[in-house]
Parts: sequence; C-alpha cells; structure tokens
Amino acid sequence: MIQILLSTFISFIIIIVSSNDIRSGENDNFNNNKMINNFLTTITTNDTIIIKETESPNDYDFSKEQIESLDKIVYFSSTMGIVGALFIIVSFFLFKAARTFATKMIFFLSLSDLFAAIFYLPYYRDSDIMCNLQGMGLVFFLSSSYLWTMCISISLFMVFFTTIFELNHWFKYFHFICWGIPLFTAIISLIFHAYGKTGSWCFISDPTSIFRLLYYLPLIVVFFINLVVFIAIRWKISQHSNSLVSRVNIIVSFYLIAFSLSQLPTIINSIQNFSDPDNPQFSLFAFQLLLQPLQGFLNCVVYGINEGFINHYVEFFEKYIFRCRCRKSRELKEIESDKTSLLVDYENSDDEEGFDGMDKLIIDDYNRV
Repeated sequence: MIQILLSTFISFIIIIVSSNDIRSGENDNFNNNKMINNFLTTITTNDTIIIKETESPNDYDFSKEQIESLDKIVYFSSTMGIVGALFIIVSFFLFKAARTFATKMIFFLSLSDLFAAIFYLPYYRDSDIMCNLQGMGLVFFLSSSYLWTMCISISLFMVFFTTIFELNHWFKYFHFICWGIPLFTAIISLIFHAYGKTGSWCFISDPTSIFRLLYYLPLIVVFFINLVVFIAIRWKISQHSNSLVSRVNIIVSFYLIAFSLSQLPTIINSIQNFSDPDNPQFSLFAFQLLLQPLQGFLNCVVYGINEGFINHYVEFFEKYIFRCRCRKSRELKEIESDKTSLLVDYENSDDEEGFDGMDKLIIDDYNRV
C-alpha cells in the first residue's frame, strides 16, 4: 500500500511538472526555435540542403541492434526479479507465523525489488512524461532497495555485537531512511529536469551531474557498510565451530554475494560513465541490466528459500492442495491395517492395542493437516 501511494504521488508530480513545461513552451517561441536549431543542423552545399540530426549530449551512441539486445536482457532479468520478489511477498501474506522482524524487512526489500524490476522494463521511452516516470521510479525503488539491505546489515550487526535483540522499535527509523531519502532524490531530480535517456532506459541522464552522485554515493557507502559488517560477522563466528555457526556463515556469505552481484556492475558502470562520459561501454550496460533487475530473484534465493518458508509451504500444500490425497492415503493405511489384523492370532497376541494406537496416530496426523 505504501508503494502504491508513493507511485501515485510520483505520477502526480510528474504530470504537474511536465504540463508546466508544455505550457511554458507554448508561450515562448524563441525557446522552441532554439530547441529545433539544436536538434537540426542545416548544411547547404551546391543548392542542396542536407538535414542532419545531431545527437543530444545525453544520448548514448548505441545502435538500434544494441538497444534491442539490451531490451532482451532486461526482459529476462526483470521477469526473474519479479518472480523472485513475488515469491517472498506472497509467502509473507500467506504465513502469519513467518511475519517476524527479519521477514518484515525482507518483505519491504522485496517490494522495492519488485517495483524496480517493473520500472526497468522498456515501456517508458515514448514520451517525456513516461520517461520521467521511469526515471523517478528507478531512482526511488532502486535506492530504497539498497537502503533496506543496509538496514538488514545494521540489524545483523546489532544482534551479533550488542545485547539488543528487540529491534521492532527501529522500524520507524528504517522506514524514514528507506523511503524518505529515495523520495527526496527522485523529486529533486525531477524538479531540475535531470531525467533523460541513458543506455536503453530513462534515468538521470548526465553521468557527471550532482543528481547522479545523490544516487550513487549512498549506494557505494551501503556497499562498504555491508562489506564491513560481513567481515565483522565472519570474524565473530570464526571463534566458534559447530554446525549452526557454519550455517550462519553460509547464509551471511550468500547475502553479501547476492548484493555484490546485483550492485557491483552498476557501480563499475557509473564510475566509467563519470570518468569518460563520451565513451560508454556496451558490455557494462549489458551486465548492469542483466544483474541489477535480478536482485529480487537473488534475494529470493538467499532469504526466501529457507527451512522456515519451505516447511510452511509443505504444510500449506498438504492442507489445501493434497487434502484429498491425504484422506485416500489414510483410508489405504486403514485397509492395510485390517488386512494385517487377519493374520494376527488375537488369542495369543496383545498387538491389538498397537493397532489402535497406530490408527489414532494416523488420525492425529491427518487432523493436524
């Protein structure tokens, strides 16, 4: 519900700003002529007029075939990210017993991953309004996603290194950070017309602008915070040696790997764009589009596919999907029990109570389903 309200609010702001731009453009012919002159270069040679379309400084020099390749990549990665995020979201709503402090944070992280993957889909390039919508959506939900991973890291650190185990009262601060900072960055970038085409999608177009730094600097900070927390936890658990500690070690390792896989190509690409904005690298854009929208799927592998969720799903399917099969299985067991009883010498055997007890056990198992 929070994301729906924020998306509606963002769309409302985009429409207002865009309509103001259109209204001001209609009242200023000079600006229109200037824009046309910047877009077209007229060269006259031997009474032949050659009209050449000049490239905007914010448009990357990717061919049509390369753009189509990037679109195919993002269709795949976004679809996987959407499926993974939906798995965690649906699991959270289905199983009330699983709604702990940790799963609540993973739930909000998955919401951000879901909308980020949706906004990455290449449906927003046809108009300025849609381009602004995609840019704002990506800035807001991608920022929110990596800030939620930071909050998860902070929570892990507090559990391992402090005596504070009740963290529910921290949620209000986490919500303020994870929704407030992205909303500020997204709106400021819209007000100053920072959104435009970049690669095959719409984002903050100028790779050297302050608005890009407002997005990428927190991402880099979060990356190093997660790395430091990971090293600290590894050091802490290395002082113990048992199966539980080894399991925690594996989970924490996968947690950092998932975050690094999804965000490191984006960080590398942003550094390259900042240092050499006139020479974009297609391979870096391809890796960014392959892995960043995939974060919902990677988080699903790390957080969603665990013993708790699996047990809940087993109980769910046994209760609602395979109930008829369980009833038939019980009836077959009763028939087999009756057949076996025909071979029992009741006069010389005391196994009758055993059969009654077994039948009661089967009924109890069925009732629990």
